[in-house]
Amino acid sequence: MTESDYIALIDKAAEDWFGIKADPGDAKKFVSWLLETHGKINHDIINEVFSSGDAAAFLTVNETYFFREPLHFSFLLDFLPFFQKSGKNSILRICTAGVATGCEAYSIAMLIEAHNRDLAVPLLYHIDAFDINPKVIQQAIMGSYGQRSLREDGSSFHYLTDRYLKKEERFYIDSILKKNICFFVHNLMNELPKNDYDLIFFRNAFIYFTPRNRERILSNLSSALIEGGILIMGVSETSGVQHSDLESKNINDVFYFIKQKSVVE
Repeated sequence: MTESDYIALIDKAAEDWFGIKADPGDAKKFVSWLLETHGKINHDIINEVFSSGDAAAFLTVNETYFFREPLHFSFLLDFLPFFQKSGKNSILRICTAGVATGCEAYSIAMLIEAHNRDLAVPLLYHIDAFDINPKVIQQAIMGSYGQRSLREDGSSFHYLTDRYLKKEERFYIDSILKKNICFFVHNLMNELPKNDYDLIFFRNAFIYFTPRNRERILSNLSSALIEGGILIMGVSETSGVQHSDLESKNINDVFYFIKQKSVVE
């Protein structure tokens, strides 16, 4: 088989397993690694590396940083007192899907912890955060970051990173942020293990899924929201979201989606 044949196998596997279109350069590097590591490429080896997480380390994009797209965090800041006044639940349940190395989950935790500092009765919360790549989830659990995790986009919230990031040779997450976050490996092509989230953040990952898999991804996300729950996606992705369970909303230039009540016939 030629290199092109191998790349075609990887392309098909990436869509079947992960729902994505593999970047040609990443697929080529992955083929080279497979040949160096295994000496050959066949269906058994492909199934092994896709199920183990090795393929995800090569083929998924893990670009992230603290308080990326800050309008969404301003929206969350406004949402917190509304949630407390609603009295719907005793605990705010949030999921960050495709969390990469964890900056988004920790950004949310920073915001809620800062919100709680001035409250006599703090808001209880829990964050589930997952990614398909085991390596980035391990880094998220460690909570260790380089300088690129802080960027100008999101700088309006850097007063929080100053408080909750400990600067040594690298940045380290304050342990107080870890107590309410559960990081785990999950493939969004499969249903989420929980279905009681008030908020799901799924930002800047939808664009990598192939058109034929996007409905499946949205269904899995929608199924994990409570009725009236909110899905927040990347600024550039909202126009491509169409799902019967999700109604588009816009407040202060922040587009988001609300899970509709189920209709009982």
